[in-house]
Amino acid sequence: MPTQCAETPAVRPARGYGSTTRWEAGFGGVVVDHLGARRVRAIAGVVLAAVLVGGCGLADAIEDAQAKEQERRERTADGPTKKYKVVRVVDGDTVELANGEHVRLIGIDAPEDGVCGAVAATKKLTRLVEGKKIALVRGTDNRDRYGRLLRYVDRGATDVGLVMIRSGLAIARYDSRDGYGAHPRERSYLKADRKAAEVGCTAKPAPPEPKPPVSPKPKPKTFVDAPSGCAPGYSPCVPAYPPDLDCADTGPVTVTGPDPHGLDGDGDGLACGGD
Repeated sequence: MPTQCAETPAVRPARGYGSTTRWEAGFGGVVVDHLGARRVRAIAGVVLAAVLVGGCGLADAIEDAQAKEQERRERTADGPTKKYKVVRVVDGDTVELANGEHVRLIGIDAPEDGVCGAVAATKKLTRLVEGKKIALVRGTDNRDRYGRLLRYVDRGATDVGLVMIRSGLAIARYDSRDGYGAHPRERSYLKADRKAAEVGCTAKPAPPEPKPPVSPKPKPKTFVDAPSGCAPGYSPCVPAYPPDLDCADTGPVTVTGPDPHGLDGDGDGLACGGD
């Protein structure tokens, strides 16, 4: 049995305003757009694509089209958009401009320094904007309590805040859900936040335990460190010369230096049966 979807809302013209026509959609008269036929056709194209693909995704398609049109209006409301160069990324949601201003991205929150994900978020934002020219789009408020500019950051047609949310390295925050009031791109940010994968952190491996110190091998005794009363150059101790001793007096010995007693006849270092 075919899937039953909500009735497809008709997009219809309402009252005209000079050369601009207002268009309305059938979801209880929700206004889709009122800025002319060209953008209505663009939105209608998105809606038609949703109908062809799944039908039931129509509401989402209209929502996305409205969000995109809102962003387009923000970028063009004040004429050509001025570009600003980012000289430093402070963290995953704040950048510094060449003019010294610090800009806090609207509607997102990245982990603070020292918190899981902070390093990855900062690196992501750095790759996106550091050393590049960006456009700043104002939202509802101008500055936060720290004096930072509150702006959306766009690089070309890319909404940098939205990219950070989709990457899972920032969340949608400081919006109508937590007492800050709605902001123009809130709807698209919340939608991206719901779909974003959570980025976990891998704990750093524990450092290996230090190896126990290796004791140096004892050096054979030589005439330098011979005990008092012992002839230098023998191990174990052989009494000092004179008197002259032979193997019957000493037993097996190792000759490590001078051989005043002449015990090592063949000069191989082993004497008196030690070989």
